[in-house]
Amino acid sequence: MTVSSLKEKIISQWPKDSEYIPLSVNDVKLITAGKILDNNRTLAESRLPVGVISTVHLLFPPPTLHKKSGTFFNTSVYIYLIIP
Repeated sequence: MTVSSLKEKIISQWPKDSEYIPLSVNDVKLITAGKILDNNRTLAESRLPVGVISTVHLLFPPPTLHKKSGTFFNTSVYIYLIIP
C-alpha cells in the first residue's frame, strides 16, 4: 500500500458533517517520527510498522478563520492506525 492510497482511504472515511473535508490526497500530510510521508512511497518504505498501532499526525492546510465565531480552528489531528 502506498502513502497516497492510505490518504485516499482516510479521506473516503472522513466524517461528512465535518467543517473541513479534504478533497484530495494533496490536501493532507501524514507525519510520523518527524518526517512527512511521501505519497509515492509504500508504507514499508516509510518505515510504518505492520500489525501494530502507529501514531500518525494528520496535517491539513494552514488554519483558517471560523466564519461564525471569528476564531481560528485547529487543522491538525493525531490518528492511530493499524497497518494490516
